[in-house]
Amino acid sequence: MQNIEENRKVFNQGVSRFPLVIIQPKTKTDIIHIVRCAKQLRLSITIKGQGHGVSGMSVLNNAIVIDMSMFKTTVLNVDKSSVNVGAGVKNSELDHFLAQHNKVVPLGTCPDVGVVGATLGGGIGFLSRKLGLSCDNVLAFGLITADGKVRQVTESQHPDLFWALKGCGHGQFGVVTDVTFKLNDAPQNIDGRILEWPLCHARSILRQYSKTVLSDNRSVFLYAYLSRSMHDKARISIMGFSEDWVHGLDSVAKWQDGATLLSRRSQYVECQSNDYDSDLSLYWRNGIIEGELSDEFIETLLSCYRACPVNSGGFMLDPLCGAIQDVNADDSAFIHRNASFVCSITGITQAECDDTEVIDWVNKSFDLLLPFFNGHSYQNYDMGNGSPLALYYGQHTARLKLLKQQYDPTGLFMSSLLRPD
Repeated sequence: MQNIEENRKVFNQGVSRFPLVIIQPKTKTDIIHIVRCAKQLRLSITIKGQGHGVSGMSVLNNAIVIDMSMFKTTVLNVDKSSVNVGAGVKNSELDHFLAQHNKVVPLGTCPDVGVVGATLGGGIGFLSRKLGLSCDNVLAFGLITADGKVRQVTESQHPDLFWALKGCGHGQFGVVTDVTFKLNDAPQNIDGRILEWPLCHARSILRQYSKTVLSDNRSVFLYAYLSRSMHDKARISIMGFSEDWVHGLDSVAKWQDGATLLSRRSQYVECQSNDYDSDLSLYWRNGIIEGELSDEFIETLLSCYRACPVNSGGFMLDPLCGAIQDVNADDSAFIHRNASFVCSITGITQAECDDTEVIDWVNKSFDLLLPFFNGHSYQNYDMGNGSPLALYYGQHTARLKLLKQQYDPTGLFMSSLLRPD
């Protein structure tokens, strides 16, 4: 077992907190004992999967951290229609396991993110426009609540919790030990590319990008990036995925002359293995955009990007639409069903460097882009800092608070639902 100094670290190196103890249970019985002990001692609990949450809320000061990294099981059912996944399983581990059986669950593209943690906040990835969010593909949650009971949470058993865990499950109502997903056939012979152009073409590229995302072609999924770089090397990038092998992403490559092909992949698992910088301090804010990317938004975005401290920040656009919008906004705690894009503003510094200028840039950029957002933010990109709950849960906030009072009346599990708005 690693020491507590290592285990208390989260992905965002800008977060450093000191829990009372970090425990790595191996069984559900272990978790029940931890819950009962914490209640008796009147201590609070947080739950850590892989620790990728931007605000690092899985590790809090003076709390008991339940580290779920030992829950590594992946169990395929007999007819290969579903898979049960433990709370310690990473995206890459599930993707590679299912590839052996030619099956998929729509997951995000960061290989080290925890499957269960991302699912509890929604879960957006290459297959989401075709198959929906990760949480839309859940059949059951294994949950241990504050009373020490093990519950199988499904649409018919504890339907209120089933509704809540699909979008608002980050340690709010108990310890999620495992999730059962329905399975889909894996796509064959896909076209995955990362393309980039000089920044001078960004206006044209972003207009084409907006048009393509809103076209409802569910076989195509495209991320857009303005990544951190030296100013004279700034680029606009598209990371794309298409199941149309014949035409693939040729049309995207033709959006503008001068495209540089950074990578091309022909297998789904390859596309799911993107590299992300680690050991950095991150400062992340985001907003939700409905409809197209307007010319005014694009101009403001580019102006903010040019004002970024050198090699210290960028923007990312996650596409939504497609099957994500097939689910009614009231059918799960995930409210962003009518949205088109998640726009993220990310400031990046080396750990323990002076971050004042970068944080200031992130906040100013968010304020300038705020008029183009719909007033909400994506909960998997939690911004911390006491953000109002309605920012993430909108019209569902009051209902979620009532469920929190019902299932965790003493606030055993520390969460945002404990905060008064």
